[in-house]
Amino acid sequence: MITHGSIWAAIDGIAARYKLSPSGLARAAGLDATAFNKSKRFTASGRERWPSTESIAKVLKATGADFDEFVNLLISAHPQGAFGRAIPLMDMDAAAGERCFDEEGVPIKTEWDEISFSELSEDHLFALEVVEDEYEPIYWAGDVLIANPFAEVRRGDRVVVKLDDQVIVRHFVRRTLKRVELAPLHDFELAEVFDLFRMEWISRIVLVRQ
Repeated sequence: MITHGSIWAAIDGIAARYKLSPSGLARAAGLDATAFNKSKRFTASGRERWPSTESIAKVLKATGADFDEFVNLLISAHPQGAFGRAIPLMDMDAAAGERCFDEEGVPIKTEWDEISFSELSEDHLFALEVVEDEYEPIYWAGDVLIANPFAEVRRGDRVVVKLDDQVIVRHFVRRTLKRVELAPLHDFELAEVFDLFRMEWISRIVLVRQ
């Protein structure tokens, strides 16, 4: 089955095979240099954005790869388990370490465990296991938070945030060019304001397994 994630993984595979970055591959194909950036693979609302057949044809022509090569990469991408697809899993304390996420807040999967998951169809989801009691009674130790780094974040959404050297759960209040305002889960009125440079990434919580 062709999925949004598998087709982008195949494009990334072609880029890696021919020693190009995603932006280098886009330029070689005569496209805008940002066309294959991870941030361009979803709209601001989190809707999947698919590459066109014309773009794929230009990629194959630019690299000299044949269609069979592309299809083989497509088939091998994101293997499906018997009970759903695999998404990255890590406990929240460990996720605060280095080399767990790229600059866009997407997990670097070699550092992660995995869980089987089939409830949502979005790609780039990741799972964080709650290990502390600070979020009780809303979240308990052992709960698994499913987050999407490309979903649009609105006022009142529950989010996971990499702030300084911590990964924390908060309500999102607002964001300006210089600051981000976050509130604890138990009281929206107790919002705190942080300088934006302290925040590495923010992802909206889309589902919880309790």
